[in-house]
Amino acid sequence: MRPRTAVVDLDGVLYTADTFAALAIHQYQRSPARALAVAASAPRLARDWRHEHLRPGVLRTLATRAVAGMTRPAYDALARKLADQMARSSRVAWDGVAVLRGLHDSGWRVIVATASEHELAAAYLRGIGLEEVELVASHLDPASGRFIVHNHGEEKVRQLELIGCPRWDRAYTDSLSDLPLLAGAEHPVLVNASAALTRTTAERLGTTPEVVRWNARKPR
Repeated sequence: MRPRTAVVDLDGVLYTADTFAALAIHQYQRSPARALAVAASAPRLARDWRHEHLRPGVLRTLATRAVAGMTRPAYDALARKLADQMARSSRVAWDGVAVLRGLHDSGWRVIVATASEHELAAAYLRGIGLEEVELVASHLDPASGRFIVHNHGEEKVRQLELIGCPRWDRAYTDSLSDLPLLAGAEHPVLVNASAALTRTTAERLGTTPEVVRWNARKPR
């Protein structure tokens, strides 16, 4: 008999911002040359941003250009350093951490499925005490500035199947890009969702998801 399974997004769910975007911003702030190189592409990126289906590509371009040319050891060290800072920040969704710990301790299989980069996400999960949960994340070649696996949208479902998880009982997310995860869950859950997001998700799923509020108050 398979254990009950919960699949959980990271950005906006366990961390109240985008982890890899934070790493990219860190790099641009410290490297004017990188920022200027991206600025040259600003008109095209701004044009693409107007189209919802192109926005993931814009974000991917901005993120990968921020680290392109780094060696693997240098990138991993940076990812671990910033993840440690994130884990000690006020952006940790401690309510969500408590829920996942409870599920894991009750025998559930808990998998964090994120578009964020693997080393960064793994270090963040260690920092907030969730090192025992499974992780399915994007894989990056920092030298070329390219994702080997970009774990976004439908790709999350494929990567979950590759680790032997074709079905899951619950899915937690705050994003419409995770509709494939929500559609595959017996119990879809939106985290900190607005009324508009809840309504749109319900229309596309054909069922109304549960909405939960996870805040960042650290437990005493």
